[in-house]
Amino acid sequence: MIDIDKVITLGNGEKYLVLDKALYNDVNYYYIAKINATETDIENDFKLVSIEESDKEKVIVEVTGEDRLKEILLAFKSE
Repeated sequence: MIDIDKVITLGNGEKYLVLDKALYNDVNYYYIAKINATETDIENDFKLVSIEESDKEKVIVEVTGEDRLKEILLAFKSE
């Protein structure tokens, strides 16, 4: 599980700050923001992601598709 205000590093080395999380259809979703190169601020790059298990490893998966994003973002508003 990922906590709010924690920094996570993606497989490509980019670092993101976890801004919020919500539960939707028994899946935890996280709203994250990319951290700049000097790690002093966030950039204008936000993602909605979930965590999936793949071969006993946890993998961060970005939510895509306008309809799916809108649907899941409603879970953030309700919490």
